Amino acid sequence: MKRSLKSLGQGFLVATGLIWIFNITSLFINGDAWLALLYLLILLIPVSSFTYLRHKNTNVQSSPEVSKWRKLLFSFQGVALAFWMFDLVTTFYAINVTGLAVELNPLGWPLGILGALAYYAPTLVFSYVLLFKIKEKISLYAAIPLTLVTLGMSTMNLMAGAQNFQVFADTAALATGVRFGLLAAIGTVSLTIPFALKRTTNQPKAVLS
Repeated sequence: MKRSLKSLGQGFLVATGLIWIFNITSLFINGDAWLALLYLLILLIPVSSFTYLRHKNTNVQSSPEVSKWRKLLFSFQGVALAFWMFDLVTTFYAINVTGLAVELNPLGWPLGILGALAYYAPTLVFSYVLLFKIKEKISLYAAIPLTLVTLGMSTMNLMAGAQNFQVFADTAALATGVRFGLLAAIGTVSLTIPFALKRTTNQPKAVLS
């Protein structure tokens, strides 16, 4: 269970990072450069922390080849969840905050969430069973088309989220005082967390006598 959650989390984080980079680029090109700078500083917090921990934990045992493929395939479920979450957050902003968009799903908003959930929830469970509960190679092969279909579905969520984010880029604005305050706060956090991690991980472990 632990390795499956780790793979799911890694896929989610990688996809979230890519979405965040897209958001920064979109804000720089079409939106508010100040917001883009804030997004960039926020991104530096997990990136710097992850980079430090990655270099810190260099003694990682290699996994068998089949196990690596199982983990990789399951990590794409995390990618799909990140794309879906991006769609949900941007849809909420476009409909509830700005009122400039409407939900095309016949169920309306927010009941339209149930349509995607009805697919992603059982697919996630079925993929977990195929990849980590059934040890035969046929289960690995069966998980490949399932993963491809899931990525195809989530790509539609990504495209919808990108369209909704354009609404944010066109309408979001920050007062000058708020901008400088957020820049100072986020910049301080992005510099402080790596030092805090270094101090925490370098503390000597207590020895029981």
